[in-house]
Amino acid sequence: MSTVTTISFTWIPEKLGGHNADPWVGMRVTIRWQRYLDEFMKRAWDVECRELDYDSDTNQGRGVFAFASHDPLPHAWTAVGELVELLNGYRVLAVGRIEQTDNEFEHASALT
Repeated sequence: MSTVTTISFTWIPEKLGGHNADPWVGMRVTIRWQRYLDEFMKRAWDVECRELDYDSDTNQGRGVFAFASHDPLPHAWTAVGELVELLNGYRVLAVGRIEQTDNEFEHASALT
């Protein structure tokens, strides 16, 4: 069973090292926790954007992301308030905060 998490984030503009396009539904990125950097060095965790609400004028967004792996995550990692970064390789695309976490079968749209 896949883990699904809702993240509020700030998208980094291209001129500051981010992506040259706005975020999109279907994008796959790597997630990194600001608190658990040592664990990130041992394994990368990929997520896919399933739902998205994004304002390109403010670079602020909220998205529902599903983990690609069905491996369980430590509960503390997906707790409300955990700070995360969304990456493409070494490039930080967004910084954000976890708002909600469910397993995929319990998930109802968190954006409505």
